[in-house]
Amino acid sequence: MTWEKFKELFHESWHVKIRPFIESKECDDIYEFLKKESKRGKKIAPLSPNVYRCFKETPLDDVKVVMIGMCPYHTFIDGSPVADGLLMGCSVTGKLQPSLEKFYEGVEKDVYNGLNLHYIKKPDVSYLAKQGVLMLNAALTTEMNKAGSHIKLWEPFTKYLLEEVLAPTGVPYIFLGKDASVYERYLPPFSWSFTLSHPASASYKQSDWDTEGVFTRVNKILRDNNNFSIEWLQ
Repeated sequence: MTWEKFKELFHESWHVKIRPFIESKECDDIYEFLKKESKRGKKIAPLSPNVYRCFKETPLDDVKVVMIGMCPYHTFIDGSPVADGLLMGCSVTGKLQPSLEKFYEGVEKDVYNGLNLHYIKKPDVSYLAKQGVLMLNAALTTEMNKAGSHIKLWEPFTKYLLEEVLAPTGVPYIFLGKDASVYERYLPPFSWSFTLSHPASASYKQSDWDTEGVFTRVNKILRDNNNFSIEWLQ
């Protein structure tokens, strides 16, 4: 792919590290597939300007935590994709999704002991991205109504990102779901890595989402090492 067509999609802090992949055959293969699918009339989420949104919202130099789910939301509402390019974000349609609601409820119990009664459940999770949480979908696209359909397609990118770009940062990683945790094999040795069930599973079961205290633990790591913590709720 031509780098000039892509560089505006990333914050400039990512440019040097990401450019080799964008110019690689592996990236060409991804976009050839997406073009063919679009020509066949397949609808793909999120909208193309939002595919790399997490890298626009969170500069590489500011990454404090990497949170990885699987594919973006595969549903559309009134012709618009629910996915907005950030993990669990649903700001395009403005309709809060059940998995994000479970995320908020779980974090509130974890970090605030159920006492933060005034937080706002917004469809927009950019407040986390702006604090340095890389809100990453392991697959950056998906076909409408076909969850996980592009997971294998994007694996070369995710592998490159973890091994070549994020490895030197030494930040904690949170994997949402067992399927997402397969990418743990691309982390450097001795990384801080936590795997939780995905909040979507709790929404399906209509049960509470158990965070296992991970968000409190991650904040402790950040405070101990960087004198910094994430405000997980608004």
